[in-house]
Amino acid sequence: MSPRNRLLALIAAGVAVVVAAAVVLTLTLNRPAEAPRPDPVAATVPVALKADGLPSDFSIGVVMTFGQSGEPGTEYNRAAQGAVVAAQRFGQSGAKVALPTQNDRGTEDGARAAVAALADQGVSGVVVAGTGPQAVAAAKAAEERGVPVILPYAQPSEPGQTTWTTAPTAASVEGALQKALNGKNRVLLVNDGGPAPASVAVADTLALEGFPDVAGLAREAAIRTGDQLRPPSKDAPAGAEGIRTANPADAVVVSAATPQRLAKLVQALQSRDVSVPLVLPDGATSPAFASSLSELDGTASGQLISIAAATGDAIALQQDAQGRGMSAFLSGIRLASGNPEIKNLTDDNPFSADAWAADARSHDAIVALVRAGALAGSKEPSKVAASLRTLSFGPGEGLAGPDLDFTRSQALAAEATPVYASPQDLGLRPADEKAPRLVWVPAPANP
Repeated sequence: MSPRNRLLALIAAGVAVVVAAAVVLTLTLNRPAEAPRPDPVAATVPVALKADGLPSDFSIGVVMTFGQSGEPGTEYNRAAQGAVVAAQRFGQSGAKVALPTQNDRGTEDGARAAVAALADQGVSGVVVAGTGPQAVAAAKAAEERGVPVILPYAQPSEPGQTTWTTAPTAASVEGALQKALNGKNRVLLVNDGGPAPASVAVADTLALEGFPDVAGLAREAAIRTGDQLRPPSKDAPAGAEGIRTANPADAVVVSAATPQRLAKLVQALQSRDVSVPLVLPDGATSPAFASSLSELDGTASGQLISIAAATGDAIALQQDAQGRGMSAFLSGIRLASGNPEIKNLTDDNPFSADAWAADARSHDAIVALVRAGALAGSKEPSKVAASLRTLSFGPGEGLAGPDLDFTRSQALAAEATPVYASPQDLGLRPADEKAPRLVWVPAPANP
C-alpha cells in the first residue's frame, strides 16, 4: 500500500470526539495488537501541574536565535513556545516558573554570551531552543558552568554530566528513514545544501547548484521520476516526441539547508506533478516549514513523509497514557491562548499568536527541569542537575511527548518513526485562520 493510501486509510478509520465544543474528527490512529497491561496514569490528566518542594523564584533560561525570516537556528522559535504552556500549567497550582530568554544572535559567540547572561541572572537550568553550531556552543557553555541544559531539537557535540538531548538519535532517524523507503529501489536525492542521508542507497542525485533555479531542478526531477517526458533534442526531426525515462525513480528524498529552502523545493516538485513519495528527513516538522509551504501554496498531503518521535497533536487521539498527557498539554495551549495577558518567550507578542506551533518538546524540557528542582528542593544548578540525573518521566509526571530517561544523556526513550503530512484540522488547538494547515500523522502500526 502506498504512503498516500495508508494516510487515506488512517483518516477514514474512525471518528473521535474532542474538546468541549464536540468537534467531530475524522482521524484516528491504529494501535498495535498487544496484551492489556496496567496503565498508571489516571483516566484524565489535569491541566494544572503540581511541583511540591519547588523553591520560590525558580527560573529556567531559554536560548534561541531571534527572528522569523529564515535565519539558521530560528526554525523552532515558535515551537519553543511550548515552554510558556509548561510554566503556566505549574503556575496554576502556585509553582511559579520564570523563563528569561536570551538571543544567541545566530553565532557561537552570541550563544556563549547568552548562557553567561542567564547564569548571571541565577537560572537553575537552560533550554536551548535552536539548532546548528550556536546550539552546540550554548550547550557547551552551560556544561562548563555546571548549569543543567536540555536540547529538544539538537544533539550536543559530546555528552556531558549536565547536558541532555531529547531529540531522536541519528541512528533512530536513519532507521525510520529506511522504513519510510522500504521497497523503494531507485531513490532520487534532490538537494539544496542539506545533508545526504547516510543510510540511503541513492540511485541518482540532483543538486540545486547545478541548475539556474529551483524550477529547472524540479523540471529535471519530474523527468527522472517519469512524471514528465524529456523534450526532444534541438537537432531532433520536426514532430519528434519526448522520451520517457527508463527505470524512473520511485521515491525522492528532499534535503535542504533550512526548512524554508526545503519548502521551496517541495512546492517546486509539486508544481511539476511529481507523484512519487517525497521523503523529508530534516526540518519538515518545524513550524518554519509549515509556514513557508503554506505561503508558497504548497500542498500538505500524504505524499510528504518525514521522520519524528511521537510528539505531534495526533497522539492526543490515542486511548492510552500518552494520549491523555498530550490532551492535557493541548488543553493548556487553549487556556493560555485565551488569556491576552500571557505573552510569548520574548514578551513582544501574545502567546496566542504562536499557539498553533507551540510543541510538546519544549514543554517537556521545562517539565523535566521543574521536576528536578522540586525533588532537589533547591535552585542551585548543581543540585538540580544531580537530581535530574536520577529521574525518568512519563505522562504521569506531566509529559506530553514520549517518556524521557535522564539517567542517560540521550534522554528520549522512543524511536523516531515515519510520519505523513495531512491538511486535516484536528480541532485540538485554538482556531487561527492564519495558521498553516499541516499536521504530521504517524504511520499505522499494522499497514
